[in-house]
Amino acid sequence: MKKLLLISISVLITVTSCELIKDDSDPNIFFKIGENLEYKFNDINLYDSSAHILYFKTTHEEFKDIRDESFTFLENGDTIYSGTFYSGYLSYIPLGPIILSPPHMYGDYALRIEIWRDDQPDRRNNPRIIELLKEHDLLHSGLSGIIDSLEINGTQLTFMFTVSNMDQNDLLILDLDKIGLNLFHYFTNGLNISDRNAHELVFSSNIEHQQPDPWNSFNIEWLSLLKSGDSRQFTINYTMESPLNPGEYFAFFEFPGLAYQVTLDNLNQGNNRIWLGDIRLTKEIIYK
Repeated sequence: MKKLLLISISVLITVTSCELIKDDSDPNIFFKIGENLEYKFNDINLYDSSAHILYFKTTHEEFKDIRDESFTFLENGDTIYSGTFYSGYLSYIPLGPIILSPPHMYGDYALRIEIWRDDQPDRRNNPRIIELLKEHDLLHSGLSGIIDSLEINGTQLTFMFTVSNMDQNDLLILDLDKIGLNLFHYFTNGLNISDRNAHELVFSSNIEHQQPDPWNSFNIEWLSLLKSGDSRQFTINYTMESPLNPGEYFAFFEFPGLAYQVTLDNLNQGNNRIWLGDIRLTKEIIYK
């Protein structure tokens, strides 16, 4: 009887110990800021993998107070990858994934993950994250873009590019033909061309930009609907200061979307979402 009692106590201690060391992390927590702010899958509206923007279903006032915290994406309590919030007022270029701390570019309902410098492959579209997002029906593919051609005749440069909607939703995008070149170049630095051998910039957009009035506003008339699966080609004419010498070059251009101008209340226009962020288009050029 005494032996049986000792065995029972031993089993009870073993079970209790297992409960004490059991992992009690919530498998529904997907995103964490610092030690105290946790967000579950059902707090997320969508993730745009083209602009790397995490949209939330509601506004979060606490985003305005975040300064030097870390952030982490999780799967069943296991870290997929981490990054840091970074103040744009700091003088160094951070390594790895960052989110700009206040003032936020995307209001209090969306956070954009950026990488300015890294020693690893881009972690923002980590396969584990993509699969988790698909599993919870949160993955959106946003926009893609390609540089179609750069035609140079003396100092005249004709730049053509195409933007495609890879998302399952119809998107409202900035239309440079509606907004005009000067206002469009407020949202983008325009075309840049660098010498691949000398590693120096040989051309950058010289179109004077025009600031919106007021500066933090937008007009729905600037936007055009790009249906899911559709593409749209645009053309910009630039004037260069001098003709391009024969050689190998690298062209890059950021197609812009809106950002802080769009509140959560006007993000969706009926069944159409305003696309936020920007995408980088590149092309290698051999000029003879």
